[in-house]
Amino acid sequence: MITDKRNYVYWLKFRKDTGPLLRRFLFAASGLFFAAACLHLTPLLTKSGEIDFIFFTVDLGISVLFLLEYILKNKVPLIIRVLTLIGTAIFISVLSFLRSGLLGTGEISLAFIIITFFVFLPPIPSLVSAILISIVPAIFGICVYLSVLFFPEELGMRNQSPREWFFKSVSLFIFSILSGFLIQRLRAKLIKNIVYLKESRAKILKSNQQIDKLAYFDSLTQLPNRYLFERSIQNRIALGQSEAYVLLINIKGIKVINALHGIGFGDQILTLIGNILKQYTLERPDIMVASLGGDEFILWIQNSSRTRIEDAIVKFDLNNNQTLTPDRLGHRLQYRVSGIHFPTEANDLDEVIRKLSIAMNVAREESIRHLVWFEPEMEKKIEREQKLKNQLEKAIENSEFRIAYQEKVDIKTQTVVGLEALARWNVLEFGDISPEEFIPIITKSDLIVPFGKNIFQKVVSQIPKLLESYGHQIKISINISPIFFLYPNFNEYVIEYLKKQSVDPNILIFEITEDVFIDEIETIQKIVSSLRSNGISVSLDDFGKGYSSLHYMQKIQFDELKIDKSFLDDIAISDRNFLLLESICHLADSLGLKTIAEGIEREEQIIRLKKTSCHIVQGYIYSKPIILFE
Repeated sequence: MITDKRNYVYWLKFRKDTGPLLRRFLFAASGLFFAAACLHLTPLLTKSGEIDFIFFTVDLGISVLFLLEYILKNKVPLIIRVLTLIGTAIFISVLSFLRSGLLGTGEISLAFIIITFFVFLPPIPSLVSAILISIVPAIFGICVYLSVLFFPEELGMRNQSPREWFFKSVSLFIFSILSGFLIQRLRAKLIKNIVYLKESRAKILKSNQQIDKLAYFDSLTQLPNRYLFERSIQNRIALGQSEAYVLLINIKGIKVINALHGIGFGDQILTLIGNILKQYTLERPDIMVASLGGDEFILWIQNSSRTRIEDAIVKFDLNNNQTLTPDRLGHRLQYRVSGIHFPTEANDLDEVIRKLSIAMNVAREESIRHLVWFEPEMEKKIEREQKLKNQLEKAIENSEFRIAYQEKVDIKTQTVVGLEALARWNVLEFGDISPEEFIPIITKSDLIVPFGKNIFQKVVSQIPKLLESYGHQIKISINISPIFFLYPNFNEYVIEYLKKQSVDPNILIFEITEDVFIDEIETIQKIVSSLRSNGISVSLDDFGKGYSSLHYMQKIQFDELKIDKSFLDDIAISDRNFLLLESICHLADSLGLKTIAEGIEREEQIIRLKKTSCHIVQGYIYSKPIILFE
């Protein structure tokens, strides 16, 4: 029963998939048999011979049979179609056998109709119909045996033999079984292959959809990715919608959130922000948003203005921080946004994204929150920085940096007691480059260690000339970058190089800033102790500019305390600042530290400083940094 149902299902699928082809076959076969029937009417035209009405009826009957199957299709119940086909086939076969006996076209007609049954009918009805038609020759044999039917002598004695008719019936029966089995097997395999192809096609379509989704959408936020964003914008431009503002949004706190709560929680935040941005898009079709991956999103905004966009960014920040509260995240979620107008400031999408990135870098470096609009000067600054970066490595390798020295003066004796070594760089294309410009570039380019070694070695090489010019009582200060200061085996490198150059370590003072204390203070303490034990003094530079934690001074034994210029600018006019200066000097004295006032430019400052214990001054009032030997 299960096999029958499966075969019937296979037949239904076969009819569905091959129906149009089989119907065309039926129509063509009907036409061919109709043409054969018309050939029997040629005596009417030639005026010779007789019309064979039996053959004419047989061919015309088969033509009508196929035409009916073609026309009726599934409009008539299956049982009526089966009985009609069987009856018509038997009628046609009987006429054929009566006309030509065993040698006539009846057997061929029956065989053709049997195959047609197996092709066009369900498995069981086709088999039953074929068997019923196969017994037609046997019925003729019985009629011959009972002398009910006689064939003319010209048809031969074989027609008068019942055995021949039974043999013909058995042959048709065997033909029905074999042909039915073969056709059903072939049809089942064909249907299986068709089903497999359809399933494969469905899987391929599903895979293509998944591939398209991966190719066009961000897997985390489900927003369009950069590729789809560019295609969509190109389509909008092609439709004449060419003027818009483009924004790049960077989520500042994601790395901290990932560190505190895990990457999964950070992904949830990005997904939530993506959904919020997507909601803006749904509400306004003139806005398109996409994810550039990571913590960056890009927006294309039409029919707006700078003021409206700036207000919207502020509201966006406020709304999100009401949802993603600091209590929930551990800190306030912050955004950096850069913007540009298309096409006045950039007429190509690659150029748009490039310039947006430039403006975003400005926002990062200057700690600007919210929206930074691109300006041409930003690009010039980046280009200049890149050119300088390309020349820095060569400049370090060729020792192109020169050393300028600024005097430290004792305001009581008016004598020079020390010099601070300051790096200077001149580039043919740009002229003199300020340390405030090239030092950050060196740091970002990971060249600070070779640069530090280069400056250190050059200063050491000039110490004999400095002692000759200023006397052996002076000390030479060198600014040491925190990265270089914490470089592995820094102490060993310094001491060995001084021994190699036969330079007394007591002449040197290393100036370090508070930046160095971002690492473990115990490590800094060991380095400072090692340097001081070898005779090198250590100065805490720029005191008052940063956090100025007294904890550093408590844990680490320094030799000097350099008070930053910004802290000393107003001591001549501000009693409050002067009192703070006095307090710092008393603190330094109690810790056994010398105090150095840097950046002094006016006589009024000198008068105030003389009232304190800070007597060593460095500034333009006494000397500017001067290149002495190159």
